[in-house]
Amino acid sequence: MSSLTLPYITRLARAAAVQLFACRSSSVCPSQPAEASRKQSTLKRKMEELRHIPDFPLIYPDFLQSPVWNRRNALKEELEFQDMLERRMHIDIPEFYVGSIVAVTTSEKFMGSKEHRFVGICIRREKQGLHHQFTLRNVVDGIGVEILYDLYNPTIRKIETLKLEKRLDTDLSYLVDALPEYSTFDFHMEPIAHPAGTPVPINPMKVKLRPPPWSRRWELYDCKGIEGAWSQSTPYFKRKFHKTKMNDYLRYDLIADYRVGSELEHELKVEEKMQRFEKERHTAGLTRRRIFRSASASR
Repeated sequence: MSSLTLPYITRLARAAAVQLFACRSSSVCPSQPAEASRKQSTLKRKMEELRHIPDFPLIYPDFLQSPVWNRRNALKEELEFQDMLERRMHIDIPEFYVGSIVAVTTSEKFMGSKEHRFVGICIRREKQGLHHQFTLRNVVDGIGVEILYDLYNPTIRKIETLKLEKRLDTDLSYLVDALPEYSTFDFHMEPIAHPAGTPVPINPMKVKLRPPPWSRRWELYDCKGIEGAWSQSTPYFKRKFHKTKMNDYLRYDLIADYRVGSELEHELKVEEKMQRFEKERHTAGLTRRRIFRSASASR
């Protein structure tokens, strides 16, 4: 200590005092559990006021933030949300999940009826904001057909949920390598009503894959909806596709889960915007359509 000069000791003490003051004034400081508890109680109270939907990330994946952090821009998200809410006031976008049977009617100027209707199972929902997309799959005359739709495409005239249900996985891309009967649906299928206020059912069906080669190495993925990936395979392909790559660490990747996960604060902020936008339009008498809803909630 004798070798240290007085100005150096003064600056060191001043820096320690600044850090201590910042810690005391921070709401996330571990030395202040009361602040964290107060924040949790505030979130719970806001959830009750807004009647928070627990399945918000699955019902409204287009309103989530981008998993690429450098693409998150508050002004961009605000402008996109306004356009998305306006679009939802012009077209009824029902609730559907990956695994639901959906029918989409689009405008086709080159067809005689000027309309085209496609029925299929939703196998993917991806991207956020105005770029949100979903894919429908059906087998037509023995040929698998997949159509990718932009949710906010102005040529979409009608979206119908013929059967509301979930599957064991949030991505059913493996249906392209499954047997055709798992992707075959009648184009004249009648809608199946879902009782209001009841939970959305989860279809526990597991599919069987066709013999390889496949579009992906599905045996390396943690797919709960595949039953016996090697049941239809020959010994040749079993030896050829012997598991040599380990990716089991993905289930323990906390950073990846945090990036693609949804934050409760963001969900409540979006819900508040949706309800305020709804109330303004209803008060003005422009429409009575509701955009904030859930089939499992008794509203």
